Amino acid sequence: MGVKVEKNDLRKRKLFLEGNILQGVLSVCVPMAAFQLLNEIFRVFDLAITARINPESVTAVSFYNQLGNSIAAFAMGLSMGAGILIAGYYGAGEYEKVKKTVNTTFFLAGSAGVILAVLLIAAGRPILRLANTPDELIRIGWDYYRLVMLNLILVFFNNVYIAIEKARGNGSRILAVNLLMAASKFAISWFLVVVMGKGIVAVAVSTLAANLFVSCTGLYFLRDPEDAFGLSPGYITLCPAFLHKIFHISLPIMAEKFAFSAGKVMVNSVGVEYGTQTVGALGVSNSISALSTVPAGSIGDGGAAIIRQNIGAGNKERALKVFGTVFATDMVCGVFGFATTLLFLNPILEIFSGGDSGFSQLIRQIFVLEMLSNIFLSVHAAMMALFYAFGYTRLSFFLNFSRLFVFRLPVLLFFLYCTDLTGGTVMGLVMMISNGLTGIFALVLGVIILHREYGAGWIRLLFDRKV
Repeated sequence: MGVKVEKNDLRKRKLFLEGNILQGVLSVCVPMAAFQLLNEIFRVFDLAITARINPESVTAVSFYNQLGNSIAAFAMGLSMGAGILIAGYYGAGEYEKVKKTVNTTFFLAGSAGVILAVLLIAAGRPILRLANTPDELIRIGWDYYRLVMLNLILVFFNNVYIAIEKARGNGSRILAVNLLMAASKFAISWFLVVVMGKGIVAVAVSTLAANLFVSCTGLYFLRDPEDAFGLSPGYITLCPAFLHKIFHISLPIMAEKFAFSAGKVMVNSVGVEYGTQTVGALGVSNSISALSTVPAGSIGDGGAAIIRQNIGAGNKERALKVFGTVFATDMVCGVFGFATTLLFLNPILEIFSGGDSGFSQLIRQIFVLEMLSNIFLSVHAAMMALFYAFGYTRLSFFLNFSRLFVFRLPVLLFFLYCTDLTGGTVMGLVMMISNGLTGIFALVLGVIILHREYGAGWIRLLFDRKV
């Protein structure tokens, strides 16, 4: 079986390995940042549409989406780990290994998605009780929960597809596909909720339809069985040695993503002590905050693939300069996002309030404190690119585990049991403290890794124009 690579892919590969570094980083990271930003904007509008039902619906959607995200974290970890391997093989020109990794990962993700969806739907009510879900939210969102879990099958497939496009440097395609997805989701939600007057189940239906669109698009672009990135069942490899390579790098990321998402579910469970509206307000604040932090994270993800390609090709010093460019781009994006979100805060709050001034004030209390630490998350995103690219996935797990279980949950429990502060103030302080300490910790760990990989002269190499 022969394996080919499209001319456009080879042209991009040459740019990443030999061309202008800033041009290469921007060609991937700007479309990805735009895609994530637009995705978050549409997600914000989606919550705003939900707010037209009532504040309790916003809380239910935020709660169940976070629960779904904790399960989808497995797909994200598997796809990111496989994407790192694919980028390394691709940079080294080992196209047979690229194809084996692509097809094997799709098989693993598809199988896991189906099994988990079935189990989570069948055991839904005990799981919701375990997550300390209030009876009110179960009553409002039971059907929504089942659709969210069914949607996991598509989410698992789509995560792998996006990781593959990321590894080959197709940032513009990722932007186009997800822009159409987000637009279709918003249009369907608007029609069903605002025009037809349906409840939150309609929001889940629109999510399912939008993800199905992405899956169909992925199948179309991966339809060539002879292409290095094409789907071909004959390249599924289940031998233990090959699976070990995938899981060795993916398992820490899977554990990291799951622990972080599950930790958020635990935060919501504790936050219920302050009232269900506080949990809803926290979800809204997180969504608004994501407008400035998620694009930086996507730049880090795209940058990790380029760094890894250069490592795979033996260009380790060039990989360092790519990291420096990714770091600078992340910081610019973070500052711009912070300023823009702050500027439009009042209009955003009006959209989310749904006419409820108390709910609007609760959101403001949380977000004003949370946004003060958002710039630290840009530092965190750049350092995660470094950890992923060099294969320090266990370190990335340790960092994000600390973010939730050292810097966030203990602080939340302290405020809950040792102070009389209101729920809005507590949640805002918790987010500010945990995000700030995470960024600082990531920077310290990043400096240690750079010293380990490049020696004491890594700063000189980073700024040496001759490299």
